[in-house]
Amino acid sequence: MKRLGTCVASVAMAIAWGVLPSASNGQGPARWKLLFSDLQDVADVWGQLRFGATPVRRLDECPPPGFTLIGCFPRPDGSWEAFGQRGAEIAPGKEPYERISAWTLVRCVTRDGRRFEDVREVFQSPPAAWTDHAAIACQPDPREYLFLKLKVDRSGFAYTAFFSSDGVRWREHSGNPLFYDGDAMSLFWNPALRRFVCVSKSLQPHRKHILDHGGPTPALGDDRLRDRRVLMMRSSADGRRWEPDVSLSDVWNRHGRKAAVPSELLTAPDAEDPPDLEFYSGNGFWYHDRAYMLVLNYAASPLVPRKHGPQLDNEWWISRDGLRWQRPARGLNALEAFPQIPRLETPPMVLGGRILFHRGGLLLGLPEDRISYATARANAEFSTKPFTMPACDLVLNAAVPSPERPFARDQAYVMVSVLDEANAVIPGFEAEKCLIQNEDRIDVPLRWNHASPRALAGRTVRLRFFLRSANIYAVAEDGSR
Repeated sequence: MKRLGTCVASVAMAIAWGVLPSASNGQGPARWKLLFSDLQDVADVWGQLRFGATPVRRLDECPPPGFTLIGCFPRPDGSWEAFGQRGAEIAPGKEPYERISAWTLVRCVTRDGRRFEDVREVFQSPPAAWTDHAAIACQPDPREYLFLKLKVDRSGFAYTAFFSSDGVRWREHSGNPLFYDGDAMSLFWNPALRRFVCVSKSLQPHRKHILDHGGPTPALGDDRLRDRRVLMMRSSADGRRWEPDVSLSDVWNRHGRKAAVPSELLTAPDAEDPPDLEFYSGNGFWYHDRAYMLVLNYAASPLVPRKHGPQLDNEWWISRDGLRWQRPARGLNALEAFPQIPRLETPPMVLGGRILFHRGGLLLGLPEDRISYATARANAEFSTKPFTMPACDLVLNAAVPSPERPFARDQAYVMVSVLDEANAVIPGFEAEKCLIQNEDRIDVPLRWNHASPRALAGRTVRLRFFLRSANIYAVAEDGSR
């Protein structure tokens, strides 16, 4: 904690240009850092700089916890509070709204992302037509947990809310359902907007070239328009009133009231996508000063006409507000275990220098801060946005050479200079004095010969990067001292 205290002034200044001092879920202090996801993170680019994203990899097997993990939140001692659910079928049914089940919410702690201790049941649901879908988020001030479950009725999938101030005592929201939408969702607290964000699957009438099981919207009078899967982004300050205030109700048209959601409210494929692409689900979460999302893509197949087709791949998306998204890694599969593991449905934990996703008896993940990166095939240069230099040593998260160019070992490099407010190089911090080669670490020390950047503490500066065949993921304060 003393280490964090030395950088309070620099973190406060960083807020002014968007680096929030928040952990991966928007709670508690975090290390000062700069991430690189898109052109908003850089300036004065020379050369062909591009941005990419790192796929999630299978890391290890781990003991099944006896429940399905839903969400997790960092605690001051470095462990993570975790919530999960156990479900039980009570009565089968022909229709989705006739299948009765019950579920139990459990609360526990993990210190390594593999094993869970102090597992306690904190809520037991009444029997109803519940699905397995669940999501949880927490606003820090005033502290309140929001837990969402899907309940099926004759109108479709009802988003049903439960609230708790301590994670132990829960109450069902008297105004349920919040809204109706598709049968996939994720949920997180956005500290930049101070709002909950819910990402849900939705449906949009679309003229499909290859038909699957997607149904029509009879009110439109055109049977060629069939449901395609898209995403809906909603936000709420309190988890009770949501914007936009629309619902995808009567999804099966049992009451003759099925209607299209206004297209301007939906996030749909665009002209750069294959014409048959659909967004099946989105697993969004807050990480430092931005949101990331793993999106499961789908496309119908003529090999199974008028039936559910195969999933296509996963893709990393990036957003500054959780509502409007960029796609710098379009077309690159973001989940190496796909299709054996089709998607990840819970937010990650950050433990031991790794971003960890727990799924049953498996642990998946990637190195800390390495979701997105800036890279260049040949020589390129860019500067960071201005920031106040913290009173800390700095470390660079980089791969030199980049993983996709291992043959470039002898030519790959990163060099770094420090610029003042006039964009002039500060004497003693020239690029040739900070040369990095043959490194693949999340904590490469940034030193200019023997000079530390802490000598510039309090000054407004930029870092100027020079790179070739290298990935630059992040710059952060050195948390090892």
